[in-house]
Amino acid sequence: MYNRIFITIYFLTLLFSQTHCASSAFAATEEQRNFYDVLDDVLGDFEYDLKNGNISGMKNISIRNVALSENLPPSFKSHLELLITERILKDSRAHVVQCLPCKARKTSLNGDQVTISSPDTNPLEQARIAKMSGIDHFLDASFTYQPSGIVLSMFITDPENENIIWSRSYNSETSRASAYRRGVDFSQVDEARKRSEYAPTVQHRLTLYYLFEPSLPSTSGCLALGYRMMERYDNRKKEVGFEFNYLADSGSLINSSGTSEKNPYKSLGFNLTLLFVHAWNLIGDEENFNSVRGSIITSIGGTYAGGYLSGLLRTGYEWRLAKHFALSLNLGYRPPSTKFISTESMGTISGLEYGLGVNFLF
Repeated sequence: MYNRIFITIYFLTLLFSQTHCASSAFAATEEQRNFYDVLDDVLGDFEYDLKNGNISGMKNISIRNVALSENLPPSFKSHLELLITERILKDSRAHVVQCLPCKARKTSLNGDQVTISSPDTNPLEQARIAKMSGIDHFLDASFTYQPSGIVLSMFITDPENENIIWSRSYNSETSRASAYRRGVDFSQVDEARKRSEYAPTVQHRLTLYYLFEPSLPSTSGCLALGYRMMERYDNRKKEVGFEFNYLADSGSLINSSGTSEKNPYKSLGFNLTLLFVHAWNLIGDEENFNSVRGSIITSIGGTYAGGYLSGLLRTGYEWRLAKHFALSLNLGYRPPSTKFISTESMGTISGLEYGLGVNFLF
């Protein structure tokens, strides 16, 4: 009997280990990406700069030199040059000029010495060839491949004086396409790259609250409609603006005749809450819409509701979901204030405000 139990345990252990190894191998295979897929991501960043006009000197350009790391075959040089040419022709108005004299070699015999020269080592000759061929700028590229990633470096020069007018490196580990798969929203950093001055970004939102408000003769459960307009700054990490609320006692929405006249939030009555709001967004260095983000909110203001004027301090925490939605918890305090009908005092209202909010951001 003990032998049977031992054999059973042995086979179960063996089966589990094989299954675990197979799962690990499958996961490892899933994480590996094709070389040309990664290369396409890097060229995609170059294509993005072309479409947005971020590259200087894209007029009558010629690809002069393409250098490869030693672990790549020489035939890949022509393939990479064609891929770069394809992106330039597709995403810009530049003309790509094929400069055959730039790659020519000249052999001369001086006594017993044979000298081989090329335009690469003669700037004056390159300038003459560029003028003769109608080339305004040269593009040089260097491509490095390692198992950890791909780096494509480029620079553009003026053939008349060899001044570098544009240079950039594209890394597969930090590529825009790779970041999009992680859910990064690049609209938050594009303007920062294009402008050195601050450009305001305004965000609007509609909010539906359910709040418990201090009232007369007791606490009222209120539905509230809110509109908030905020200006984002500090790379979207902070927001400042105003919020308007309209509150209606939920009981009076169903049966207005049964609601006390002392209740300042009786439905169809005029009331307005105005708040000055500041928020701190917990998004890190870049906002990822695939993840839940947090925001801490503080506000100060007041409410007017037909003979009732009260201050309000409100704070809250919200969870932002995807790009346009958020769920918030709110806690506030109303300092003592007296409710009047005509000139008659109905009592003093003071206490905590608390509740939930569902937000739509646009």
